[in-house]
Amino acid sequence: MTHFPYFQRDPRGLLIPLCRSAIALLLLVPGYSAVSTAEDGRSNAHEMNILVDAAHPWRPPFGLDRVGRPLTVEVESNANIRPPQDYVLAAYRDGKVVARRGVDFSNSAPFIGRVTFEHWPEEIALLRGPAKNPVEVARRKITLPLIEADAVAKPNSVTNPIDLGTVLVPADQLLLAGGQNGYVDVAAISRVREFPDITVEVWFASAPDQKSTRTIALQKNRREHVQVPLPKSPSSRTRDVLRVSLRDHEKELWHKTIATMLVPSPPNWPRFGAVATKLRYDEPILIRHSDGADDSLPYEQGWDDKLRDVVVFLPNGSRFVFWRGSSYVPFWAGNHNTGLTYEWAETTPPPDGFVDSVEPLMDKELRYGRVEIVESTASRVHVRWKYQSCDFNYKIWGDWAVEDFYFYPDGFGTRVVTLTSTPGREYELLEFIVLTPQSAYPLNVLPRNLVDVLFLDGQKRSLQFPFLEPPDSEDRKPRDVPAVWRIRLHKEESKTAISFSPRETHQPFAIYAPFEQRHQWVTPVYWGNHWPLTRGAPTGQGINDDVHKTPAHNSIMTWGFHLRPEPLESQRVETEDTLGKKRPLLVEKFAWLIGMTDDSDARLLERARSYAEPPGVSVTGGLYEGWKAELRAHRIAVAESTVTLRITPRAVCVNPVFNLTGVSGKLSTVALDGLLLPRQVYAWDGRTLWLDTNITRPTTLRLTFENLSRMPRGIEAIQKTREGSDLHF
Repeated sequence: MTHFPYFQRDPRGLLIPLCRSAIALLLLVPGYSAVSTAEDGRSNAHEMNILVDAAHPWRPPFGLDRVGRPLTVEVESNANIRPPQDYVLAAYRDGKVVARRGVDFSNSAPFIGRVTFEHWPEEIALLRGPAKNPVEVARRKITLPLIEADAVAKPNSVTNPIDLGTVLVPADQLLLAGGQNGYVDVAAISRVREFPDITVEVWFASAPDQKSTRTIALQKNRREHVQVPLPKSPSSRTRDVLRVSLRDHEKELWHKTIATMLVPSPPNWPRFGAVATKLRYDEPILIRHSDGADDSLPYEQGWDDKLRDVVVFLPNGSRFVFWRGSSYVPFWAGNHNTGLTYEWAETTPPPDGFVDSVEPLMDKELRYGRVEIVESTASRVHVRWKYQSCDFNYKIWGDWAVEDFYFYPDGFGTRVVTLTSTPGREYELLEFIVLTPQSAYPLNVLPRNLVDVLFLDGQKRSLQFPFLEPPDSEDRKPRDVPAVWRIRLHKEESKTAISFSPRETHQPFAIYAPFEQRHQWVTPVYWGNHWPLTRGAPTGQGINDDVHKTPAHNSIMTWGFHLRPEPLESQRVETEDTLGKKRPLLVEKFAWLIGMTDDSDARLLERARSYAEPPGVSVTGGLYEGWKAELRAHRIAVAESTVTLRITPRAVCVNPVFNLTGVSGKLSTVALDGLLLPRQVYAWDGRTLWLDTNITRPTTLRLTFENLSRMPRGIEAIQKTREGSDLHF
């Protein structure tokens, strides 16, 4: 996803506008003061505003860590030159100065100085001049809340939301399976007086008589934390509200409500396979009209009722999802409710009246995109996504793309892009994008070490975000070595998504810079919630308060329109485009090794080398038809009831895959160097054989079949059959 309104070659030069609406960035405490401190002309007068920072909702601390946080005070100058550095903030308690802090202003407008006080004072004064005889510029009182508190509800064990049949559950909601236990973490502080006997109550709105309680004592200015078990969740409901209350005897001091999604009977998914389903999403679809007004559409009315989502379930616990809400753009769905996509085929807007970006994410109504389960067997899953990129108004021009995804029982597979396009038109094919749920702030859920780069020669780079290193830094220097890209979806996620092409040695065209407000980062990378799910919103350029209305995406880095791996195949054809016009078109095929794994770096490099340098294979009793990188498989035509493969690894060969043709009988035995393999270490579906083994030296694999009498025998017969064939599946 290239964000045209502000995309630059050097992301540090991005101009990021402020958000279009206030998001409780700062609270102006009663007693606001503004004083002009210079008389040498209006433009240079330093009119100082003292503001109490209410903790920007997009910046740390988050959740319970906000309770009891230090006081941050901002001093802002409305002048257009930087104020001198002789301002001091003094904190008062009981009429006495308890702390003094110098004010260091930012280097650019608006000129802001931030000062933090560990303990909250009762008053603050802005002083200027000599320490012994300063001039008071402004003063204000600090209003202290009676009780400051927060509560976070969690299940006792983490379950991937996809496994419960849900997707991108809002981050401020609780998701529980039927009968699942959980707890509420509560933090509280009183800055006014002591409360020796506070009762913490937790209950579901549907069962107010079934409460869990704990007692805490609040001392003045001392933060307390307590964990309260959830009461038994309702057995038959799909929605409820969890209520949390702090009470001083009969008086309620504070309360919070937490919307709760309940799944009484979780679906029964396969351990390995693809399933067409309709994932549950309870919130409405946000719609933005051309006049800026908001509207909504019930989620279940969003698409043709015949359309389904598709989920690929892999034995290592990873889940790959084709969701209607993401315009079928597929993504790895993590255990902690975020996702990672590798992008799609995107081009620059053609010159004849296209609006906004041109990409399949604009197909919110799924007028063009379709997903199909081609095969789902014991040894391989194949899902195909067909789409056309369109603009904001669904305009297309005839190009199209097909993405085939092949997965095997080890959790790894391939992403294969077949692009049919206008010759000479540039396309972007790879960008790492993390999907986050409604009400999730990027700096809260995304880790700093978002990306690791593992070069095949063993060198490693760990990229920290926000990424602000200059173009000539070590982490940005090009290397003529293919690399495995390892991307983290969430700060608590143990698995990482990976992408690798042995034909790609370029470093990213751009690494996205963070968004900034008032000289502070509010995101680690580009953020936008015009996709997924949202309709009618153009490509955004800043944060907005719709974060609480719809999911969002976070673009990490892109290879742009010019940095693509060498295609596996490329040919020009004369054929009809999607508009029915016959014209010259370019057909190109690209492939990447993909997966989501907690493998060590060393193990991951073994897998990548195995893919980049497949072993040599010679065949007795059949015909070797070559290595197919897009399938991650060797093709073999079977001629006899016993087929012997001599496998000679160039690097370590990890979990080899063989596609066998000419087989109609039963595979009775699989032997590796004379040892029969037990059924649990291989998978066979009558066509594809996957082995759960590492091969590090020349090895013999013998396959024995039964009931091949009806098939043509001998290599000569197979070669004759293959004459004129293009060997494509």
